[in-house]
Amino acid sequence: MTIATVTTDINIGSFKIPSNGQGMIMNNYAQRENIKVDITIPEPLMSKSLSTVQWMHKKFKLSKIILCSIHQLPTKQKEVNKLLSNLRNVEFHFALEGIKGKGNKFLKNVIKEAKIFRKASIIESSETNWIELFEMIQKKSKKKN
Repeated sequence: MTIATVTTDINIGSFKIPSNGQGMIMNNYAQRENIKVDITIPEPLMSKSLSTVQWMHKKFKLSKIILCSIHQLPTKQKEVNKLLSNLRNVEFHFALEGIKGKGNKFLKNVIKEAKIFRKASIIESSETNWIELFEMIQKKSKKKN
């Protein structure tokens, strides 16, 4: 059984992480988890389907896959279904979130979590301060009550 890290496009959720940075993050995670990585699989630029990973799984029988983030998983339902079908027995590790799991239920849950985060608004940290953020949270909680 083969263990792989996977580099994808630079755009990962709200992050911009070049492939060499992704490699550093995943290798650090693997070292902390005492995982020996066998191969690195580079997905093509702008690819969101992990199709190279699925193709390599047929050849190498991947047992574990390490990704930087849950935000590298497919978003289109057709691609999600293909991933769930082809990689249901592979253990997934997500370095930035520090989570791991196996099976369709686990993958569906992390895909759902990534979807929730995609809907969240991004606050530019250089254009605000902690007091403004605190006040923003206070206003939101008052609207809910």
